[in-house]
Amino acid sequence: MSSLVYEFPLNEKCRNYLRLSELLQQIRLCRELSVSGQATALFKALLDIMELLERCDVRTDLAKDLEAQRNKLAAWSQVPGVDAAALSQLEAQLEQLSQQLPRAARLGQLLREDKLLAAVRSRFAIPGGLCPFDVPQLHYWLHQPVTRQQQDIDGWLTQLQLLQQGLELLLTLWREAGQFRTQQAVGGFFQDGAELTEMIRLRLPAEFAIYPVVSGNKYRFTIRFMPVGNTEIGNIDFELANIK
Repeated sequence: MSSLVYEFPLNEKCRNYLRLSELLQQIRLCRELSVSGQATALFKALLDIMELLERCDVRTDLAKDLEAQRNKLAAWSQVPGVDAAALSQLEAQLEQLSQQLPRAARLGQLLREDKLLAAVRSRFAIPGGLCPFDVPQLHYWLHQPVTRQQQDIDGWLTQLQLLQQGLELLLTLWREAGQFRTQQAVGGFFQDGAELTEMIRLRLPAEFAIYPVVSGNKYRFTIRFMPVGNTEIGNIDFELANIK
């Protein structure tokens, strides 16, 4: 039986991590520009990343969280049978990223200075604002050879590479560390403590015609399962992982 996993952040820092990770994934899916409409999706994701990076400097938080993960790995080195070589490699990767991030230029700074991205950004909020008469620079760029377009895209992504590497590694370690445990939502409602919890992950059978709505803060969180259509909600068995 297939399942769906839902992730819900419980603080603003984690919300930014997950949003940036999702946007970077969208860029990876659209970067080839092989289908009509991918260019708009690509620029939308890039501009959203720029907006998020302007609101907060994630470098410090990300560096601290990566360093915390490196410290946790030290305890694993004492476990019998652990792959010492793989552990050492992971520790070195965490140390390198946690040191590089604070020293790097403010993330997204060079993207904000890019003339094409600036032109697209100035018109993006207008309905239909990317017409050729609105942004002739974009119209020109879209008719350049694919090699030229990919060169520009690679240049934009290079400026986000450090962010991408740090986020991918941190979120992978968080997800692998969070063990799923079976829980029950009585009448579709569940509540629990959230002390030191960064995010929660819920796993449900895909066949269930329900979806979770989560609210919470650093102290507590609640889950309410909502029906799709007119499905009646009773007691719901699900799996929950707390990521700390």
